[in-house]
Amino acid sequence: MSEFQMANQRQQNLFHIILQKFLPFWPLFLMLAFLGLLLASLYLFTTTPMYQSSAAIIVNDEKKGVNESQLLDSFNVFEPNKIVENEIEVLKSKIIIEDAVVTLGLNAIVSRSNFFSSEELYENSPVKIAVMDSYNLGPNNTGKEDIEFFVDFDNGAVIIDKQEIPFDTWTSNPSGGSSIKFLPNGFQDYDKTKKFKYRIVSPQKIVNKIRNNLYVGAASKNSTVVWISYTDAIAYRGIEIVDQIIESYKKAAILEQGSLASNTLTFIDQRILEVGADLEKVEKDLEKYRTNEGVIDLGEQGDLYLRNVGEYDRRISEINLQLSVLDKVERYVISKNKNSGIVPSTLGVDDPILGQLLQRLYDAEIEYAELSKTVAENNPMLVVVKNRIDKIRPSILENVRSQKSNLIASRGSLTTNSSKYNDALNVLPEQERIFLEISRRKKSIADLYEFLIQKREETALSYAPTSGNIRVIEKADSSYQPVSPKRSFVYLLGLLLPLGLGFVWVAGKELLNTKILFRSELELDTLIPVLGELAFVDKTTNNLLVSQHKDLFIVDQFRRILTDMHIYDGGETIKTVMVTSSISGEGKSYVSANLAVTLALSGKKTALIDMDLRRSGVTQLFELQNNVGMSQVLNQGCSLDIGLQLEQNLTVFPSGPKTLDSSNLLVGDNWKTFITTIKQEYEAVIIDTPPTTLVSDAAILANFVDKTIIVVRHDHTPKFILQHIDETVIRKGFEQSAIIFNGIKMRGVIKKGYGYGYGYEPGINESEESFLFKVIRKFKEIRTSFLKKSN
Repeated sequence: MSEFQMANQRQQNLFHIILQKFLPFWPLFLMLAFLGLLLASLYLFTTTPMYQSSAAIIVNDEKKGVNESQLLDSFNVFEPNKIVENEIEVLKSKIIIEDAVVTLGLNAIVSRSNFFSSEELYENSPVKIAVMDSYNLGPNNTGKEDIEFFVDFDNGAVIIDKQEIPFDTWTSNPSGGSSIKFLPNGFQDYDKTKKFKYRIVSPQKIVNKIRNNLYVGAASKNSTVVWISYTDAIAYRGIEIVDQIIESYKKAAILEQGSLASNTLTFIDQRILEVGADLEKVEKDLEKYRTNEGVIDLGEQGDLYLRNVGEYDRRISEINLQLSVLDKVERYVISKNKNSGIVPSTLGVDDPILGQLLQRLYDAEIEYAELSKTVAENNPMLVVVKNRIDKIRPSILENVRSQKSNLIASRGSLTTNSSKYNDALNVLPEQERIFLEISRRKKSIADLYEFLIQKREETALSYAPTSGNIRVIEKADSSYQPVSPKRSFVYLLGLLLPLGLGFVWVAGKELLNTKILFRSELELDTLIPVLGELAFVDKTTNNLLVSQHKDLFIVDQFRRILTDMHIYDGGETIKTVMVTSSISGEGKSYVSANLAVTLALSGKKTALIDMDLRRSGVTQLFELQNNVGMSQVLNQGCSLDIGLQLEQNLTVFPSGPKTLDSSNLLVGDNWKTFITTIKQEYEAVIIDTPPTTLVSDAAILANFVDKTIIVVRHDHTPKFILQHIDETVIRKGFEQSAIIFNGIKMRGVIKKGYGYGYGYEPGINESEESFLFKVIRKFKEIRTSFLKKSN
């Protein structure tokens, strides 16, 4: 057999074992299943179905997704990026939910009475109730008192205690607290005889109720999508609650942004005034400094000063050059009285008259020199030339001295101006430092002033903020089918829970049972083969013998056992059979008597010997208590005359008077002679013996029989007895031993019929043994081998 086939066979064995364990209790399981389904139906009938409303929004997150552009950020300075986890907690906060409750007026509950319960109304309510102050419930309003009212749509009024209250009119609340008014809800399918109820409760109670049924969470770990779902008995109300929570969240964000913008504007305006005053002061300081120091533009002024100083130095150099030239001219003119020479150059002197005078002087001197060579010194022509020369020289000297005086005056003026500009240049660095300091202070204050003006404009632009930080991507919508209770789940739970309890009860009952219930327990805990099973027969029916029982099934059980022992068909030489048990009450006398009767009915000459000399079961079964029996035979010697032929081919040897010395009597020669004679006279001998754990009679008698049958009774023999059966068989020399599982009862609720084949585990063939069975059996064989060696 392949491993797959063996595994499949083990699975079939396991299924068969489970089926046999629990199938007898099928009426109980059927009843439990019916009861569970009935309770589930009752639960569904009395439980209000809940619908789930869901919506999805996107929340800006500074850690997830793509941030807005800088341009948009500049216009949304009071709309910062948000963290999704924080916004989830905000959406679940009591402030947001409480605002939604008050806005929708959920604390004013309208209902009507049904046959079993009270039904809350919302979209199908005839009116809506507005509360002026939802938090003012009055000292006597507990939120549990219902006010009954009727609605008259024809007259547009609500009737409370026969008093008509017009629609949309504030009126006092009969239960106390804030005033209320009734508003038509657009649902007018009710007549004025229909009675309604309302009650005003604290918004906090509704908030707690909503929070218990509200879920807010991110769609995924890296997503900024937030799912909002709420379960409510009224689907439309659930949709409005989810939508209003989103709107309340938006409104809270707008209020927060508006408050921030308003406070910021106030702060900026105050700072603008302060910075403006500082800027005005520094501008005045700059103006005063420029006025006092003559500072207009230090850079330009510095360049101008440098240019002026250079120009003055150049002009002074030119004047010095001209004075030098004039000095030479003056020396030339004066020196001409004594010496002659070349007329000096007047380069750099821009006076043309001086040049002309010098040229005339030069020409006159040349003319005088030429004439003096040809004429006398007193010649009139020479005198005229000389006089002309004498007139020219004073003019030249006067001109030179005049120009020198002018040039010296000009040089002094230029030197004074140059010194002034040099002084100004020396002071310029200090002026520049002071000017830069004042200018820097002015620029700093001016930049701050411009920044405040810019932020004021940005704040003004965002003073009316919008809820741009969230975007609804999926509006609230309700489930078509109720999400709670789930009918299939309730019915499944109603079916499985009672069945599970039934299985636990059956398994626990048998687990705690200390008696042997299944044949498999015999095969696991002992190596002695199980010869067969016998169904339970009630001894109160007085039909304990197969010859008296009309049910062929009972007779056939004993035939099958005898056939398996090869006595019934004569296949082997087993002639003498001893029937014993571990404890009293296991049915050994019943088994031995019926085996003998079955053999006798088959035509075999059978002897049934009652060797239980202390408690004679066979003798009582055949009602032979007053007859001479085996106790006399053992005391007095062999005598076959005590046997009574009660059935055809059946001779019963009663036990006789009760004796406590049976063990000593069995070791004597009387028993040996008797049993030898019986074996010769009869084809089959059945011996009923006392239990093995009480006396040693069975151990003595086992030496004179061909086969030993140990009777174990269903739901009677303790499990610990099985631990001693192998040891008993080995130590006391029981050869050819076998077990008969007697008194098998019907398990389960219905106990009519017989237990055989129904309600207990049948034997497992060696070829069908599971791995666990083989391991246990191998362990038993090792234990048996050890016991034999120890003996």
